[in-house]
Amino acid sequence: MFTLIVKKFINNYQDTSSPKVREKYGIVCSVLSIVCNGLMVIFKLMFGFITKSVAIQADGFNNLSDMGSNLAALFGFKMAGKHPDADHPYGHGRYEYITGLVIAFLILLVAFSSLKESMMKIIQPETIHFQITAVIVLVVSILTKFWMAAFNRKASELIQSTSLKAAAQDSLNDVVTTLATLISLCLSLVTDWPIDGIIGLVVSLFVLKSGIDIFKDTVDPLLGQAPDKELVNEIYEFVRGFDKVIGIHDFMMHDYGPGRKYMTFHAEVDSRENIMEIHDQIDLIERELLEKFNILTTIHMDPIDMNDELTKELRDKVSMIVNQMNNQYSIHDFRIVSGPTHTNLIFDVLIPASDEIAHRELKAKIENEVKKLSPSYFCVIQIDHAFI
Repeated sequence: MFTLIVKKFINNYQDTSSPKVREKYGIVCSVLSIVCNGLMVIFKLMFGFITKSVAIQADGFNNLSDMGSNLAALFGFKMAGKHPDADHPYGHGRYEYITGLVIAFLILLVAFSSLKESMMKIIQPETIHFQITAVIVLVVSILTKFWMAAFNRKASELIQSTSLKAAAQDSLNDVVTTLATLISLCLSLVTDWPIDGIIGLVVSLFVLKSGIDIFKDTVDPLLGQAPDKELVNEIYEFVRGFDKVIGIHDFMMHDYGPGRKYMTFHAEVDSRENIMEIHDQIDLIERELLEKFNILTTIHMDPIDMNDELTKELRDKVSMIVNQMNNQYSIHDFRIVSGPTHTNLIFDVLIPASDEIAHRELKAKIENEVKKLSPSYFCVIQIDHAFI
């Protein structure tokens, strides 16, 4: 069913890296969810009025609120697909994250409301009257919502969308809550215990956790989360495959929405090679990174002396000193400036972003160890925090 629908409404549906195709996926999923929820509203309100069941009517109005979430998702995808403008040169892709945030907020709102209602049902139990009509309505609702959850989940995995992932989780939460209502209804035939409230309490906690997880998933990219490790490693391997690149450091990646990533890093190159040939290869790397990973990249060239024996020897020794202090520490941009009375060792030390060591303390420790190599060595150190 999924493939049939996307083939029908999305041209080039397999090209999920295309911003236009991603937008179409979002629109199709949102419109489909709006239609399904709309039909459920009509279905439940109609049966609710016929049977005079307040519970079924309330569930119908819950589907009406779900339509609001779907409209928010539709708005998010339409806005995210807008072309960059003068005020937003990096595009509008983060609207999709904001939409996911709105849906997460609505899920949390439902969870707290359900939690309160369940507690009241435990404290003040209400008699549940079994109705076969209610069972039919609940079963249809479960099947519809489960299909919607599966559809949105598959689409979210294909286009890596936090917004559709949130919509899928929202539908799955409805499946769990409606199933809980159905179980409570059936158990009312054999027990007078406040099963409705107890099951509702458990389900409310489940919905609350899922809302918090979705909230985190949508807030992280807005705050600027670290890029995926597998992607970084793949980029490293790809760039190191070019013969002019000796090493990479100061790697940064900025995410302005799905398909709108920007990257910068420093590439170490041999200072004695032809600068024009190196520059030509750096340009080639930037173009191929855009083609292969769809990431706009700017590369800064760092020339290093690969032939001076003293520089190589001292670089290795200082690298060992720093690494022994913490195996997550590393050095780069190493060079020396020799004089008649002393030699300056100039280099950067890269430490993890979470490392809270005082920079002055770390510099002093490194310099003390370097002084053991020779009292004439002085260190000029820049401390960098890793962004990956």
